Amino acid sequence: MVYHPRQGALAFSPHQIEAVLAAVVAFARWVTGQVVRPRQVQFSQARIGPLAGYREAFGCAVEFEQAFSGVLLDNALLDAPLPQADEQLARLHREHATTRLAALSAPADLAQALHAWMADQLQAPLHGKAPERAQAAAALGLSERTLARRMQALGLSYTAVLDAARHQAALHALAQADRPLGEISQSLGFAEPSVFNRAFRRWTGCTPGQWRQAARPPGEPSA
Repeated sequence: MVYHPRQGALAFSPHQIEAVLAAVVAFARWVTGQVVRPRQVQFSQARIGPLAGYREAFGCAVEFEQAFSGVLLDNALLDAPLPQADEQLARLHREHATTRLAALSAPADLAQALHAWMADQLQAPLHGKAPERAQAAAALGLSERTLARRMQALGLSYTAVLDAARHQAALHALAQADRPLGEISQSLGFAEPSVFNRAFRRWTGCTPGQWRQAARPPGEPSA
């Protein structure tokens, strides 16, 4: 992580730069629950304190008067899953962010915000009930009438946007070879597997089973 502070014409002090990089390492230790030791820390400025203090704060060798200020972290640390990750909470945050962004976005962004909301909804089992227009309006911070009026002005159809979102979600779900077709059908809000089959044939020209079989790598056994 390379740190280039920018604050107009007002330069950051060396103490501020050191504090920011120390905070990055401290946060990494907190969020991972590990004793994080960077592989390397360097500063573009000269040393302003005892060398032992730097080593105690960062847990590694620290170099000064380098080309830039930054922290080098191991790839294994960056790729590690967060121990406190919460999928349900993350979904709530995404939905809230979608709502707030939709309220701030121009009307032309409505299709993108609506598609993103539908994609989030289709990640959770819908048990044969598709995301409804009233739910979409509430999620986007609009009344149902306002949503309908804005979509009409943009030449959008709620049914068409939902159809496109279902198509994308279906292809993603079918790529999971061990996931039953009936479960996928319900998760996409289709009342019956036969309805899902007809929709999928309209999208792709084949059934979900045929598409999954064709997408399977050569030599891989059927699930």
